[in-house]
Amino acid sequence: MAISRFLKMKSCITRSKFQAKEAAKEEDGVLATNYNVSMEDLPLPILVDVFSRLPIKTILQIKCVCKTWHSLCSDPYFAKIHLARAPFSIMILEKFCKRIYTNSLVPLFTLNQGDKERLSLLSSCNGLICLHEFSYKQDIISVCNPILGDHLVLPQLKRKNVATRIRGFGYNHCTNQYKVIQILSYKDQAAISSSKPQVEVHTIGTNTWRNIGDLPYVLNQPYYGAFLNSALHWYAHSHDKRTAFMCSFDLGDEQFRQFPGPPTREYEKCRPINSISVGVSGGFLYLCDGFLEPNLDIWIMKKYGVKESWTKEFVIVNSVVSKLQRLYGSLQILNYRENMNKEATEGTELQMLFGSEALLAYNVRSKSIRRPKVFDVQTNYQAIPYIPSLVSIKKLQ
Repeated sequence: MAISRFLKMKSCITRSKFQAKEAAKEEDGVLATNYNVSMEDLPLPILVDVFSRLPIKTILQIKCVCKTWHSLCSDPYFAKIHLARAPFSIMILEKFCKRIYTNSLVPLFTLNQGDKERLSLLSSCNGLICLHEFSYKQDIISVCNPILGDHLVLPQLKRKNVATRIRGFGYNHCTNQYKVIQILSYKDQAAISSSKPQVEVHTIGTNTWRNIGDLPYVLNQPYYGAFLNSALHWYAHSHDKRTAFMCSFDLGDEQFRQFPGPPTREYEKCRPINSISVGVSGGFLYLCDGFLEPNLDIWIMKKYGVKESWTKEFVIVNSVVSKLQRLYGSLQILNYRENMNKEATEGTELQMLFGSEALLAYNVRSKSIRRPKVFDVQTNYQAIPYIPSLVSIKKLQ
C-alpha cells in the first residue's frame, strides 16, 4: 500500500478513535483536557515527522516496537524523508580486518574474512557504499548499506587486457535508479577497434553492463567520480592535452559534458595532474588547487551549476599540505559545511585526507595544521563523507 494512502487511512482511524474517547470522557463528566494521549493515538503524519528526525540507531530500535511502526520505518518514502534530514558523517574502512565504521567507532559491517585481497571504498551515495575488491583472479564491485546489513555483488565485467579503470557510483532522482559506471582503458586500444577508453554502465537491479561508447575526454581526478545532483564529476583534459576543464556525466541521459569550473585556467598548460582534486563534501562540490606551492586553494561551488558561485573559501599556506597533495594526488575533504569559514569558532577544523593514510586537520580560525589521531583505527584505512540511511538495496533489485 502506498504510504500516502496508508497515512490518510490511519490518520482518519486515529482521529475517529480519539474523538470517540473524547466523547466518552465528556459523557462521564471528565474534561477532555485531562485526557492523556499515548503514542498510538497520534496521527501517523505526526509520527512520520517525529521519527524522521531521530538518529538511525533509535529508528532501528522503534521498528521492533510494533508492526505499524515497523511498516512505517521500512517504507521507501520514509527512508527518503529521513535521508533528507540525516546529518553528515564519516565512513571509515579499516582494511586489515575489513570492518566498516562511522566516526562513532562502532563497527557497522564486517566483510567476508575469507577474502584476503585488496579492498577499497569507491564512494557513498544516499547511505549506500560502493566497494571494490581486486585480486589476481577477479575484479569485484559491490554495493552495501552497512546500517541495514544489505550487500549486493554486481555482475563481473569480464574484459581482457584492461590497463586502467575509473569508476563512479550515483543516483538519478528522476528515474529512481542507482548506477555504477566503469571507464576502461585497454593495453592495446587497436584490438577493440577504438583509440579511446570505453564507458560501461550498470543499473542496480539489472544483470548486465551496457557499453555506451567512447570516453570523449581524459579523466584525471578523482578516480571514483564525485557524485552530486544526479551527476558524476571529474577534472579532465582534451585528448590533445591542449585544454583542461571540469566535466560531468549525467546519470539520466548518460552523456558527458563540460562543467563550469573555478577560474584557475591561467596555469592549465603546465599544470601537473596531481595538483588538482575534485570532490563533494557537505552537499557542495569542491576543487582543491595546489599548483602554486606552498599554497592550497580550496574552491567551493555555492550554487550548483553556476560558474559565478565558485568561491575561494580557504587558502592554506603550508608546505606539508602542498607536498601531500602532490605526493598522493588525491585529497578528500571529509567535513565541510555551509558557511564554515564565516561561522568558525576556535575549535573549528577542516579534516583533509590525503591518499589512504595521511589525515590533517586545518584550524579554520588560527590557520594552524595538526595531525590528529586517526579515529583510533590502525593505518591502512580509507575514509569518505557519508550519510547514514534506511535505503534498502533489496527493494532496488
